[in-house]
This record gives sequence, structure tokens and C-alpha cells, in this order.
Amino acid sequence: MSFRQTMLVVFKALGGFALARMVTRRGLRIICYHGISLRDEHYFQPKLFIRENTFRERMAYLKRHGYPILPLDEALNLMYRGELPSWAAVITFDDGWLGIGTKAAPVLVNYGFPSTLYVTTRNVVNEMPVFDVALRYLLWKGREKVLDSCFLNRGSKDVDLSSPAQRERAACDIDEAVKSFDDRSKQDLLLKLAQALDVDWNPDDGSQLFRLMTADQLAPLPRQGMDLQLHTHRHCMPVNDQEGVESEITDNRATLARIVDGPLQHFCYPSGEFHPIHFPWLRALGIESATTCLAGFNYPDTDRLELRRFLDGENITQVEFEAEISGFLELMRGLRRVIGKDKQHI
Repeated sequence: MSFRQTMLVVFKALGGFALARMVTRRGLRIICYHGISLRDEHYFQPKLFIRENTFRERMAYLKRHGYPILPLDEALNLMYRGELPSWAAVITFDDGWLGIGTKAAPVLVNYGFPSTLYVTTRNVVNEMPVFDVALRYLLWKGREKVLDSCFLNRGSKDVDLSSPAQRERAACDIDEAVKSFDDRSKQDLLLKLAQALDVDWNPDDGSQLFRLMTADQLAPLPRQGMDLQLHTHRHCMPVNDQEGVESEITDNRATLARIVDGPLQHFCYPSGEFHPIHFPWLRALGIESATTCLAGFNYPDTDRLELRRFLDGENITQVEFEAEISGFLELMRGLRRVIGKDKQHI
């Protein structure tokens, strides 16, 4: 247990979490998840993937401690009218990873919890593994090997994959080398890379790793209480390109409209990247809310297009989860901001 986690255990025992829960009861907690691990992805990227058992424990905690879990649209309407129930929370998922449908959805149904799934749709349409994540997974799995330079840009040398920095350098080199590849060529390269590194990987033989749900798999989710909303088509958000942003939202919305009924008006910034220049563009596209990856609770004065969330994952221990959801860490962030302002005036 780290020093930080030990101190959180102490503050919890002294009543700090309970006090924070009362002080922050009017704040809307929006929790963010990405993927539920199907195999060992939570070891590979614990911020991105969480074990099914860990996710189930989180939901059990929310139920046991009386946090009202609301649909996003309802929660926002109540918040901006000043009528939000105490300790209200919203559960969101980003991207549309397969494990959300097969593992998370049944848990949520069991607890009667609604949720929102922000879907990026390009990989829904092409039904292939997400290349950049799958690539890094293969390099991680082959971390005891040396990568042959034939997979890298011309002029590069063989790469020892034992170092995280070296693996990322190799991944960026390969990303650059395949920019002109079509989807099938990229998947063929992944298969060749897996063979070279002696990693069990065959996406054409039923492998479910790093796949987003298909249209047929997404379609039943709203009937289980999971609302599908917008997350761009290609998982990118141009900064100085209004037409590019419009294309991302329009293509995303058109694809989702073929899968589900209902208004598609809530949005999540891909990778949490946003700029105030986006706000008028999004409003013109009929976007009523947008979630970020910025930590914090939400209140009636929070901008609708800059909603805060708590990013949960396998990297978060149970006491850290409780510290965040209780509002204790929210109060600590506020304290640091106040101290920072005071220092500026000294």
C-alpha cells in the first residue's frame, strides 16, 4: 500500500470521507469507464481496462451506500434546475469496447443502474480490432523479445522491447509507417507482428480482444438501460478545423442513428481533448452536453460542454474509489486551488 493510500485509510477511519460526503452532497458525480478486461488487458493498460470483479465491487459499493444512479439526461436537467438529489451519480462508458456489452451491462441490469455509452463508430463499422491499442498490446506481450527492424521505418534499428519507453518508441514508429495502410493491411501487419513476437493473436479466428461492439451488439443495449451517445466517428477532435469537427459529429450521429432511435445530443470528447473554440461549433450541431476527462464534481454553474468526470480503472484501489466518490478528493482539489491562489498573492 502506498503512502497516499495509507493516508486515505487513516482519513476514512477518522470520519473524513463521511464529512466530505455531506459537504459535497449537491455535486453530481459522473464516473467514467472504458473497457472491461476479457483476458489480461487490465495488466497491460490498467487505466483503460478494469476487471469484471472490480467493476462489480464498485457497483455493489454504490448500491450499498445509497448513491442514486441517474440517467445522464435526467441528472443534468435536475442539476441545472437545482433539484438534484443528494449524492447523485451517473455512470458512463467511452468508446464501445466489447466487454461493456458482455460483462458490464449484465452487472448494471442486476443493480438496476442506467448508464450512458459514448460510441466512436469507425471501428463499429469496420468490425476490426482498434489498431493502435492492439499494436501496443502485442509489443507489451512481446516485452521479452527484440523487435526486428523490418517492422519499423526505413533506417531504424532492432528494438529491445523490455523497456516501456522503447516499446512506445517502436509503436510510434510503426504508427508512422502504416499511415497509408488500409484497415485490412493494418490487421495483416498485427498478425505478422504477433507471429514474430510469438504472441497468441488471430483476429480472424474469433479473437475478441480490442474490438468494439458491432451494430448488432449495440442495438439491444438501450433496452437494458444503456443510452448510446456521441464520441466522434474516428476518435479525433480537430482544434482549428470546424468542418473536421462537423464531419466527425455528423458521421458519428448518422452511424448511430442507423443503430438506435432517440435523440443523439450528448457528447464525450475523444481522449478528453477539447478547446473552448469547440463550444460554439458543438452548440450549432445540437450538442446539449459534453464530458471531459477533467477530475471533479459538477454543479449548476458548471458549463454544459465542460462536464467533469472521475476516471475509474484497475489502477484505482477501492479506498481511492471511495475517496473520490465520497467527495474527499474533491475537497482536497479545492483546497489545493485555494492554497495555490494564496501563494500567487504572497
